Amino acid sequence: MKKIVLVLIFLVSLTTNSQKLAELYKEINSSVVVINIINVSRESDGEYIQVVTEESQGSGVLISEEGLIWTAAHVVQTAEEVQIEFLDGDIYEGTVLSSVAQADVALVKIKGDFRLKDKKVARIGDSDEVNVGEDVFVLGAPHGFKQSLSRGILSGRFVPAHLSNDFVKIEFLQTDASINPGNSGGPMFNMKGEVIGIASRIYSNSGGFEGIGFAMSSNVANKLLLQEPGIWGGMESILLDGDLAKALNVPQEAGLLITSLSSKGSVSALGLKGGTISAKIEETELKVGGDIILELAGITIKDINSIFQIRKLISESQKGDIITMTILRNGKIGTAQFVK
Repeated sequence: MKKIVLVLIFLVSLTTNSQKLAELYKEINSSVVVINIINVSRESDGEYIQVVTEESQGSGVLISEEGLIWTAAHVVQTAEEVQIEFLDGDIYEGTVLSSVAQADVALVKIKGDFRLKDKKVARIGDSDEVNVGEDVFVLGAPHGFKQSLSRGILSGRFVPAHLSNDFVKIEFLQTDASINPGNSGGPMFNMKGEVIGIASRIYSNSGGFEGIGFAMSSNVANKLLLQEPGIWGGMESILLDGDLAKALNVPQEAGLLITSLSSKGSVSALGLKGGTISAKIEETELKVGGDIILELAGITIKDINSIFQIRKLISESQKGDIITMTILRNGKIGTAQFVK
């Protein structure tokens, strides 16, 4: 008899939780968007350089009545065009305001006359208050399937030592809720319907989802995107250190290789160049031939902490300040300047 009672209690609990999730979904689904991206890259075959146009897709979440949207940095980092699509079919052009590649979060704003209409602005929750083991769910567009919901628990918290620094603790939330290509940038919700994370990446040996997904915590996203002045360089880059730095003849401990650029970002306006040649150096795949940043705003690139120091210094500088950078191009060292 006890076993029967326990089974009944378990089934009632499952039914109640499912009903609650269904109600939450109806409440918040209009805040979740599909982000369609057009990227343009330059590729060389050793003789000619071709311009290649690629389309990609991610997800995002509306966090203000003014049309501000959270997404993942890698979704929009080098975007030439950004298109925001809501569940009701409304489509808007977007512009990237800021991104932090190390934390994989970005802030996008809808251009022009944005009308909230039947759309709901998502509430931002305190990610520190969510305990390991609590139910969470993720909304997004995996593999192009719009408004796909996956449910799981908060499996753990991950603070990568090589990304965290003196200025901010980069914290990922681990979950077994399914995260697949297209989910990136979509919101992770707690069972109050509050955004507690932004879907970022998966850990996988097979290339498919294996029950370990990560979302950047809402508290980190809030600090980096809303509390601090934002910048968008519009570039993808890779930190060159150790053997990688030696292989590419970097004349110091480390440098920042520009692998690709958006013509809409601030870095492209400086006349800097991205990579054109795909290469593999000691199991690391990258695109070489682009400029290597050695120093920026008086700070020499040494490690990941240097990048955060530079970001902090630039965000705190005044409008009109002249900022100088030192770059390595084709084996020669030069300088470039820009006005904030």
